[in-house]
Amino acid sequence: MFDIEYFTHDPRPFFRFAKEIWPGQHQPSLAHYFIAELERRNQLLRNYTQNIDSLEHLCPINRLIQCHGSFSTATCRHCYNRVNSDEIKTQILQQIIPHCTKCPKTINQAIFKPDIVFFGEPLPEDFHKTISTDRDQCDLLIVMGSSLKVKPVSLVSELLPAHIPQILINRERLSHKTFDIELLGNCDIIINELCFRLSKFEPSFGKIKQLNLKNSQFMNEILYDKLRTSMQKQKKKKQKISSYTTNNLSLPKERLSSLRPRLFKPTTITSSSSASSSTSSRKRPFSSLKNSSLFNQDLSYISYPPRRYLFAGAEIYFSSSSDDDTSDDDLPRKYTE
Repeated sequence: MFDIEYFTHDPRPFFRFAKEIWPGQHQPSLAHYFIAELERRNQLLRNYTQNIDSLEHLCPINRLIQCHGSFSTATCRHCYNRVNSDEIKTQILQQIIPHCTKCPKTINQAIFKPDIVFFGEPLPEDFHKTISTDRDQCDLLIVMGSSLKVKPVSLVSELLPAHIPQILINRERLSHKTFDIELLGNCDIIINELCFRLSKFEPSFGKIKQLNLKNSQFMNEILYDKLRTSMQKQKKKKQKISSYTTNNLSLPKERLSSLRPRLFKPTTITSSSSASSSTSSRKRPFSSLKNSSLFNQDLSYISYPPRRYLFAGAEIYFSSSSDDDTSDDDLPRKYTE
């Protein structure tokens, strides 16, 4: 659908979908307003975004490079006449392919394509010009809500000198990248905590209207080792109950089920096997830890050495050769390196 060759062959699937993602149907998040506040304080060098929803304009964020373009304008595929997106909005919402008003209707390719970058198209020229200068002026890189798998934007983190610190704010780790600090979880939850802490020193961060300050104290930090100890105690308790129920099979089914507390909710298990052994990998949201007596996902986060922090919404990978939820392989090797 977002392949330029396919669009040239048949633009109808894209325009059917364009109605669903057309700007104006959503509002900026706290993360957007956090970036805007950094710019207001003259602490933002540049915001490179891969999003095409133009939400940055509503904050507003002006030091902006829209790496993959946006819906703000549209260009005729035949004569290259460019118009504001408002001129074709009605047609898009009515599921009508917008035809260029300056070209004869007999020309099939004379249609307005929103100026978003399709696969097979080059990035905007301002991206290449700006990144070449910004790489020498940047003193901190924050990667937020991205898998960093689409080139050339994914290479930005590798263009910076090694001494420039890099922070990841994301639901999951990026195994193909190395960051100095990893804040894993829902971006807005993490940003909310950062703004709350920053507001103690810089009051302007506490005035962002999307900020949730219902809790009057910082989130509670839980050391992973402490949580692990708690999980191991749960494991022993579970084994004890399992042994007890095995020897008391005459108990009613309702009674048996009440004796099997679980730290995690049951999840789908994806298995892979080899000639010599088989292992299972389970991906669970951090919120599945909410039944732990140590963890309240609204008030707590887990710190994992050396500089990794897990908030609600983080997607954690567990791997083990058994179905034991609290085995010593709570985290896979790639996660515990």
